[in-house]
Amino acid sequence: MGKEVKEEELRELIDHQEKIREDERKRIAREIHDELGQHLLAFRIEVSLLKQEIFDSYDKRSERIDEILEHVDTTVKSVRTLINNLRPAVLDLGLVASLEWQARDFTRANGIECVFHTNDAAIELDDKPATVLFRVLQEALTNIVKHARADRVDIRLKRDGGNLVLQVSDNGVGMPKVRNRKIKSYGLAGIRERIGMLNGEFKIATGDTGTTLIFTIPANS
Repeated sequence: MGKEVKEEELRELIDHQEKIREDERKRIAREIHDELGQHLLAFRIEVSLLKQEIFDSYDKRSERIDEILEHVDTTVKSVRTLINNLRPAVLDLGLVASLEWQARDFTRANGIECVFHTNDAAIELDDKPATVLFRVLQEALTNIVKHARADRVDIRLKRDGGNLVLQVSDNGVGMPKVRNRKIKSYGLAGIRERIGMLNGEFKIATGDTGTTLIFTIPANS
């Protein structure tokens, strides 16, 4: 029975991960069509209008060129957004700086106080594990917004022997039933899978007043 349950959970997780990938492909395609495609079309129209006689005067032509430049700037911003969604550029600043930025951005976007703490500002990781920690933090914060009803989040990154430990704590309503049932949240299942790929460990400490997610990975992942 135990083996059958694990195989069923694995199939559910694989199906869910494939759905996530397909949804992500659809989202990217939609953004390219709606954002980049529309901007490029507008850009083409603006350029073609320059050939019309109505813009032969210097002032009118200059005004039209300014409008074209505005479309170019908007298109550049759209491209940067698409790239950032695929791999956040802030990761180039290092792990600590990227997690600190994410905390500030979370506060700005959601009005929930979010504070980042670390006992070693010089912590560095290779690109893959750093990206994983960035993404699991992103997922954890998304879950807090959706479910926790919290007004404060604390993020802590620390060295612990040969490991790195990332803790995400909120003061929300908690998940008191998690200890007594299988976690059905695919968000948490996805987090567990990401951490597992780094030979790490994912734990949840929860009650009626807040939840802490604990991610532990080898420091040399």
